[in-house]
Amino acid sequence: MGSRQGPGGSRARPRAACALTLLLALACGGAEEARPDLVLVSVDTLRADRLGIYGAESAPEGREAFSPGWLAERGTVFEQCWSPAGQTLPALASFWTGRPPLEHGAVTNFHRLQGFRSRAEDLAEAGWLCLGRAANATLQPGTGIAAGFERTPGGWRAGPWTYEERMAEELLELAAPAVRGRRPLLLWAHHMAPHQPYEPPLELLEDPGPGPLRAGKELLQDLERQGPPVDPVLARRLRTLYDAEIRVSARNLRRLLEGLDRLYREAGRGGLLENAVVVFFSDHGEELGDRNAYFPHAKSLYAGVIRVPLVIAGPGWAAGRRDPRPLGLDEVLPWVLEGREPSRRYHVAAWRSSYFAVRDERWTLIHSPLPEEERRLGPWEPLLPADGGRYPYPAVALFDRNADPGEHHDLSVEYPEETRRLLGALRAWYEELVPPARYRPAAGVQDAVLEQLGYAGSAASQGPAGGLRGLEGLPWRPEEWRP
Repeated sequence: MGSRQGPGGSRARPRAACALTLLLALACGGAEEARPDLVLVSVDTLRADRLGIYGAESAPEGREAFSPGWLAERGTVFEQCWSPAGQTLPALASFWTGRPPLEHGAVTNFHRLQGFRSRAEDLAEAGWLCLGRAANATLQPGTGIAAGFERTPGGWRAGPWTYEERMAEELLELAAPAVRGRRPLLLWAHHMAPHQPYEPPLELLEDPGPGPLRAGKELLQDLERQGPPVDPVLARRLRTLYDAEIRVSARNLRRLLEGLDRLYREAGRGGLLENAVVVFFSDHGEELGDRNAYFPHAKSLYAGVIRVPLVIAGPGWAAGRRDPRPLGLDEVLPWVLEGREPSRRYHVAAWRSSYFAVRDERWTLIHSPLPEEERRLGPWEPLLPADGGRYPYPAVALFDRNADPGEHHDLSVEYPEETRRLLGALRAWYEELVPPARYRPAAGVQDAVLEQLGYAGSAASQGPAGGLRGLEGLPWRPEEWRP
């Protein structure tokens, strides 16, 4: 992939060159002590506030050795990490490229990443062994997400969510020669269990009381069709099932990290966290019935979906620290690989180019420039509004996350200056975007797989005529807003 020019000159190329220069230097002799491996463990659809490390009583992530809770005790927990979208490919493509979906082109799970290098490509060119496994069948090489990993025989594979149980074994077998030979290693394992359907093993269900023991796409879509209110007993059971699925991924994650620790020790190199920086994160969260009787994620730009967990442990990362500074998911790798601490004041998430959220350290602004009728219907996946899947958005709403972390109480009238400031920040962000000439469909992604995961439509229906709007500019100005 080539890099593209941004406003006022190149933005992508210097960033990639900076990373590559650093990594090439680290690959040279005499830099062994300064070059930790990089281990990325992500969990699809993992909502931050369902974890004990973010205050949840159930703490399904656990505190056993090599669990996410164990990592949090030995690393830095980030209180405010924001995803750019509520879908997997758009979010992960931003993680790897450092660019928003409207620029890298993967604006949905049906569209491919284009125009920007993945940092995995930089590592591969610098001689690193890049190994990746994903229990999400949508992450096929034709999406662009495998760039860099494909350079290694067996370097990338994406399968259905049942594949999660085998990922650790495959990755450990492939990583062993690199650990023994001290070849720099990038290893990424993307887990999937918390994504719908919620069908955990019964032994991991903390509350086996009344209610369904499985919750598939049909049940969740029926709730969305019926609309609020959702029976509170049923809602509680669905969240309990979701928590049990977190336990599934935490168990599989522990197997991988424990195995890596063993490989390093057997090679006489000490433990995992002496040799590798471990990054634990998610692509996006889950709504879990917060509004509109909606439990999945793709339609939502609210905190339950856009706030994601982030823990970084290993050489150079303080143990037991909690960092309150907000950062975007796209800022993580520049920090880890290049030492560039996040400095962005505002963080934007978007559903294509129709619905937006912008956040600073305290405030969230939700905005849609669409006509009222379209806003009232809302985004159309996984259900079309005509099928009862309505998810209305306001033209403008403001939330104070200090008092209202779930973003339920609109304060735009009470705080008009904050509203105008965030509208202005959103507008400035939008006007700097450099979108691709056209959004290209991903190759090798089966419509049936996406439908099974709750994503509506098909690759053919996702092009400009299917809901992607042009970027000719938004029909509003901050100074025109009136409470």
